[in-house]
Amino acid sequence: MKDNFIQVADITDIDLNQSVSVEVGGKAILICNTENGVFAVEDRCTHTDIPLCGGQIVGNLISCPVHGAVFDLSDGSVQAPPAFEDLETFEVKIEDTSISVKYLK
Repeated sequence: MKDNFIQVADITDIDLNQSVSVEVGGKAILICNTENGVFAVEDRCTHTDIPLCGGQIVGNLISCPVHGAVFDLSDGSVQAPPAFEDLETFEVKIEDTSISVKYLK
Protein backbone atom coordinates (compact mmCIF):
# COMPACT_ATOMS: atom_id res chain seq x y z
CA MET A 1 0.00 0.00 0.00
CA LYS A 2 1.31 3.42 -0.94
CA ASP A 3 1.94 5.95 1.82
CA ASN A 4 -0.51 8.83 1.62
CA PHE A 5 1.49 11.87 2.69
CA ILE A 6 -0.23 15.19 2.06
CA GLN A 7 1.66 18.50 2.18
CA VAL A 8 -0.05 20.71 4.75
CA ALA A 9 2.28 23.51 5.87
CA ASP A 10 5.71 25.08 5.78
CA ILE A 11 7.85 25.00 8.92
CA THR A 12 8.86 28.63 8.39
CA ASP A 13 5.22 29.64 8.92
CA ILE A 14 4.93 28.09 12.41
CA ASP A 15 6.92 29.70 15.22
CA LEU A 16 8.52 27.53 17.89
CA ASN A 17 5.97 26.33 20.48
CA GLN A 18 3.10 27.39 18.23
CA SER A 19 0.58 25.48 16.15
CA VAL A 20 -1.54 25.81 13.04
CA SER A 21 -4.74 23.99 12.17
CA VAL A 22 -5.12 22.50 8.70
CA GLU A 23 -7.90 20.48 7.12
CA VAL A 24 -7.15 17.14 5.47
CA GLY A 25 -9.95 14.98 4.13
CA GLY A 26 -12.53 16.90 6.15
CA LYS A 27 -10.59 16.43 9.41
CA ALA A 28 -8.95 19.27 11.34
CA ILE A 29 -5.31 18.39 12.09
CA LEU A 30 -3.12 20.47 14.39
CA ILE A 31 0.51 20.87 13.31
CA CYS A 32 2.69 21.73 16.31
CA ASN A 33 6.26 23.03 16.13
CA THR A 34 8.03 22.12 19.38
CA GLU A 35 11.57 22.07 20.71
CA ASN A 36 11.46 18.30 20.19
CA GLY A 37 10.20 18.34 16.61
CA VAL A 38 6.99 18.71 14.65
CA PHE A 39 3.91 16.74 15.67
CA ALA A 40 0.45 16.31 14.16
CA VAL A 41 -2.65 15.50 16.20
CA GLU A 42 -6.36 15.91 15.73
CA ASP A 43 -7.35 19.52 16.41
CA ARG A 44 -10.06 18.54 18.88
CA CYS A 45 -9.96 18.38 22.64
CA THR A 46 -11.48 15.04 23.54
CA HIS A 47 -13.08 16.58 26.64
CA THR A 48 -15.47 19.04 24.96
CA ASP A 49 -14.82 18.65 21.22
CA ILE A 50 -13.34 22.12 20.79
CA PRO A 51 -10.18 23.08 18.87
CA LEU A 52 -6.80 22.77 20.60
CA CYS A 53 -5.29 25.38 18.27
CA GLY A 54 -4.05 28.23 20.41
CA GLY A 55 -3.32 26.00 23.38
CA GLN A 56 -0.05 26.52 25.23
CA ILE A 57 2.79 24.22 24.11
CA VAL A 58 5.58 23.37 26.58
CA GLY A 59 7.99 20.63 25.52
CA ASN A 60 5.84 17.84 24.04
CA LEU A 61 2.71 18.93 25.91
CA ILE A 62 -0.25 21.02 24.78
CA SER A 63 -2.98 22.30 27.04
CA CYS A 64 -6.54 22.93 25.94
CA PRO A 65 -7.16 26.69 25.82
CA VAL A 66 -10.60 26.33 27.47
CA HIS A 67 -10.54 23.79 30.31
CA GLY A 68 -6.82 23.02 30.59
CA ALA A 69 -6.73 19.32 29.67
CA VAL A 70 -3.15 18.37 28.79
CA PHE A 71 -2.04 16.00 26.01
CA ASP A 72 1.35 14.61 24.96
CA LEU A 73 1.86 15.57 21.32
CA SER A 74 4.25 12.67 20.67
CA ASP A 75 1.64 9.96 21.26
CA GLY A 76 -1.66 11.80 21.88
CA SER A 77 -1.95 10.50 25.44
CA VAL A 78 -3.87 12.42 28.08
CA GLN A 79 -1.57 13.84 30.75
CA ALA A 80 -4.10 15.79 32.85
CA PRO A 81 -7.90 15.93 33.16
CA PRO A 82 -10.61 16.87 32.50
CA ALA A 83 -9.98 14.86 29.30
CA PHE A 84 -9.74 11.06 29.57
CA GLU A 85 -9.63 10.05 25.88
CA ASP A 86 -6.35 10.22 23.92
CA LEU A 87 -5.90 12.26 20.74
CA GLU A 88 -5.49 10.70 17.32
CA THR A 89 -1.96 11.28 16.01
CA PHE A 90 -0.59 11.45 12.47
CA GLU A 91 2.82 10.56 11.08
CA VAL A 92 4.80 13.62 9.97
CA LYS A 93 7.38 13.90 7.20
CA ILE A 94 9.54 17.00 6.68
CA GLU A 95 11.35 17.64 3.40
CA ASP A 96 13.36 20.86 3.35
CA THR A 97 10.79 23.18 5.00
CA SER A 98 7.67 21.38 3.76
CA ILE A 99 5.54 19.51 6.33
CA SER A 100 3.44 16.56 5.21
CA VAL A 101 1.17 14.28 7.22
CA LYS A 102 0.20 10.70 6.53
CA TYR A 103 -3.54 10.49 6.17
CA LEU A 104 -5.47 7.32 5.53
CA LYS A 105 -9.05 7.77 4.39
